[in-house]
Amino acid sequence: MFLLRIYNLLILGLAALGAASLIFISVAIIIDVLLRNTGYRPFQSTSAIVEYVMLFSTMAAAPWLVRTNGHVAIYSFVGAMPDRARLLAGRAVLVLAILTLGLLCWRSAAVGLEMVQSRAVDMRSINIPSWVLYAMLSGGFGLMALEFLRLLLRGETYTGSGGAH
Repeated sequence: MFLLRIYNLLILGLAALGAASLIFISVAIIIDVLLRNTGYRPFQSTSAIVEYVMLFSTMAAAPWLVRTNGHVAIYSFVGAMPDRARLLAGRAVLVLAILTLGLLCWRSAAVGLEMVQSRAVDMRSINIPSWVLYAMLSGGFGLMALEFLRLLLRGETYTGSGGAH
């Protein structure tokens, strides 16, 4: 129970950080535009930082969106199926999502480890170790796979209905 509580806090905390990072992006862009339009020199790194933070916010919030059924799902075809077929299709989609996300998690982690070993750096207006990007991807994909696995183990299906509210 303690580990589950920590995990739940992790998912909620990442979602909150993802939301906060979107606020940061908005403020950074507003400041950049204000500086440009008032004749001051804007920060050179704003664009690169915004790109990194957009990736972070996406990967941080994605597991919470799975948990709350907030990702987009097309339900019209499946909704017309008989109950048993709908259940089987839902389970098959969950298994496919888990396998796909597990593969993406593994691959991004493998590439990230290669980046650590080669000491690669992503050079833009600022330099960031390349592994950081792959770590964000691997973490997000892995946590999404876990969330889909939790749905499967609880006997639920993913409907995407949380995004319709």
